[in-house]
Amino acid sequence: MTKPEKRKLQRVQYWQGQMLRAQDFLNLQGVEAQRRWWHNRAIHNAYGVSEGLEANLTGSVVSVSPGVAYDIFGRELILERAQTVALPTNVPTDDPPMTLLVRYLPPGHNLSPDEITEVCWMQRGSVRPGTLVFIWKVASCVTPADGVAIFNLIYMGGETTESGLTVEPIPTQNQSFSPIGAEDLSRPMLASGATVPGQTAWEPWTAGFHESTGGTAEFPILTEAGVQTWVDTSAAGFTDCPCYFAWLEGPLFNSLSQFLLPALIPNVADESITGFTFRMWLPPPPIYGAIVVDDRRVLLANLNSNVVNTSLFDLFAQQQDLYVSWIGCQMPGKACSCSPQSVVATQSSTPVQT
Repeated sequence: MTKPEKRKLQRVQYWQGQMLRAQDFLNLQGVEAQRRWWHNRAIHNAYGVSEGLEANLTGSVVSVSPGVAYDIFGRELILERAQTVALPTNVPTDDPPMTLLVRYLPPGHNLSPDEITEVCWMQRGSVRPGTLVFIWKVASCVTPADGVAIFNLIYMGGETTESGLTVEPIPTQNQSFSPIGAEDLSRPMLASGATVPGQTAWEPWTAGFHESTGGTAEFPILTEAGVQTWVDTSAAGFTDCPCYFAWLEGPLFNSLSQFLLPALIPNVADESITGFTFRMWLPPPPIYGAIVVDDRRVLLANLNSNVVNTSLFDLFAQQQDLYVSWIGCQMPGKACSCSPQSVVATQSSTPVQT
C-alpha cells in the first residue's frame, strides 16, 4: 500500500480579492487534513477501532455496524451507517483464514444529482456511507499499512469422505478474534505563565571548578557566570515533571542609557513539578565590534556599556521591565523524574501570572 502522506506540507497562499476556484478550497481542506493526521499519530498514537464497527457473520454476508477507526497514518475511517460485506470469492485453495479490513477512502467530490439531493435532505440511499472501503486479505499477510482489521473468517471442514466426495469448507466467524482498539485520546497538560515584569527576583549564577595545587589538595574556584531566578509554577498543578520552555521578555537595549543586554544561551535547570531555575549567561564586553539594534548601529568598542554583572542587571531589568515567560508540557503517562520539592524549596520565590 502506497503511503499517501506528504513529507513537506505546503500552505495555500492567496491575496485579498483573489477569485478562488473549487480546487483551491479542496487544497485548503487537504492541507488541514494532513496536519490533523500527523497530529493523530504523533500525539495520540491513534490506531485501531475507536467506536463501533462491530462485525458479525449473518448468513452469507458480514454485517458491520457504524463506527470510527484510525489507520496507521492517523486518518479517520468513518462508517456512517450499517453495511453488509459479501464473503471473499478469491480464497486460495488451502482455505486460509481471511481478515476483513477497513481502509481509508478519500471522499468523492464529483457527486451525481441524486447524491447531491440526498445530501441536502439527509435521505438514505446511494450516498457514500463514509470514508472507508472494505477489503479481504489473507490473515497471515496483513500488515498495519493495509488498514484496520475488524473481522476474521475461518473455514471449517473441507475434508474428503470415504466415498470420494469432497465437502466444501464452511465459512465460520472466528470467535477468538478481537479487533485492535484505539487508545484513548489523552491530551498533554499544557500551562503557561510569566514572572512579574520589572519585579523578577534575580540572583547571581556562579559556576565553579576544582584546581589542584600540584599535590593532592584541591580547592574550588567560583566565578560569576550570569544571573538566575527561580520560577514558581505550582499554580499550574503539574503531577509529573513537565518539559519547560522559557525565554526572556522585554527590550534588551536602552537608547537613553546606551546599555545593552547580550542575552545569550538562556537555559532551564532544576526542573520540578513546582518550578524551575531560569539561567542566563552574561558574557564579558567585547573589545571591538558593532551590532545592529532596531536598525541602529551600536558601537560596542566605544560604549563599553554591556550589562556584565548582577548589579547592573538588576537595575537594567527594572528599567526595562524584563521578565521570564514559560510554557510547561506534561505528557500523559510520563514517569516523573523531578527533583524533590525539598531541594527547590530554598530557592527564591517569584510570583506567577497565569
